[in-house]
Amino acid sequence: MQKSVNNSDPLNKWYKPRGYPHFDFRVSKDYAKSKVETPENIINHSFWPFLRKIQCTPKYKRELKKVSSKDRPIMYASHIDSHIYSWYTHLLNKRYEERIKETHLNSSVLAYRALGKSNIDFAKDVFDEVEKREHCIVLTFDISKFFDCIDHKKLKLSWCRLLDLNNSKLPKDHYKVYKSITKYSYINMSDVCQELNIKDFRELQSRRRICSSQEFRSKLKSSIKINTTEHGIPQGSPISALLSNIFLWEFDILMSNHALETGGIYRRYCDDILWICHPEQSDKTMRKVHQEIQNSGSNLTINEDKSEKSEFIRENGLLYYHPETQPLQYLGFIFDGQKRLIRSQTVSRYYRRMKRAIYFTKKAAKESDRGEIIYRRSLYERFTHLGKRNFIKYAYRASKIMNSAEIKGQTSRHWKKINAAIQQDN
Repeated sequence: MQKSVNNSDPLNKWYKPRGYPHFDFRVSKDYAKSKVETPENIINHSFWPFLRKIQCTPKYKRELKKVSSKDRPIMYASHIDSHIYSWYTHLLNKRYEERIKETHLNSSVLAYRALGKSNIDFAKDVFDEVEKREHCIVLTFDISKFFDCIDHKKLKLSWCRLLDLNNSKLPKDHYKVYKSITKYSYINMSDVCQELNIKDFRELQSRRRICSSQEFRSKLKSSIKINTTEHGIPQGSPISALLSNIFLWEFDILMSNHALETGGIYRRYCDDILWICHPEQSDKTMRKVHQEIQNSGSNLTINEDKSEKSEFIRENGLLYYHPETQPLQYLGFIFDGQKRLIRSQTVSRYYRRMKRAIYFTKKAAKESDRGEIIYRRSLYERFTHLGKRNFIKYAYRASKIMNSAEIKGQTSRHWKKINAAIQQDN
């Protein structure tokens, strides 16, 4: 008989096993629970260094007509450390959501919250708001290197306030977690592979544990690096996302109040900020965003290259964007007043990944006993409507939610293109 899952048990909400190998072994639910629920265990716990990997995302630069790559460092916590971070995320998030309900922020702060919506829904809500207006300005901002610039002292103060503490002194167990996430240590994955003579990532993935404690001390200890600055938290840890929201609490409140005063709409998705405002309020709102971001931390700045302004005007019953501005781009979608589309760069990236996968599949077939015969099922599952979870299914879902036939049309030729690429001689 299958056991029923007790959804009221907090363990089922925060415990999540990680599939990657690390410097420790994976641990069971019972062990993790016994560890994290006792503050004394956390106070005496020694956190492992994070495993740092550079994630390369190809980006097409239209003005240069070439593909470049954006490098983003991702930090992976050890198995037991990830459970500790998840548990404290669970504790802090309860407080954070209680505070949210006391304010006007529930519809403003979007990322890393259990709202039952996706980025498709959030983008649709914004586009719908624009459509309701006769004339409006939409401002979008991006915070430069957000996680790297989070001020430690302000984060600690925000953490204390969330716990209703009158001073800036955290409980010892919370302080231990705070210290581990601000003065964090890490080892580059490239150094791990070099020191342990690991040839490639697949070999690393096949290990249950990266190395023994003795090997760690003798071969990797000298490769440990420590964040000695007064700012920055690792991007990728289970607690980092929530801490980014806690850190910007005061900023969100100020923006929400300004929206109420001016009849505007404020939305923040992590480091992406969006405003819908009356034309006469746009300059004041722009100045306020810059000023309050700077007040939130001396290292925080707005990335001007990613800040955009879109003006929408209704003429003869139809909504258009002003030709001196540009269509609204938000959370991977574009809206010009008439059409809702997936960004063309995103569609192009899907086709590049598809062609690259076909190339390597053909290459593997030639190097094997199969010769020219390749297995298409895996390619179809990853890149066509026959798969369950892939970009095409995402586009179909977006087309339905957005009520936009144009989105589905953006990928209408994917079946012909994948088969043509398979049949093409390299």
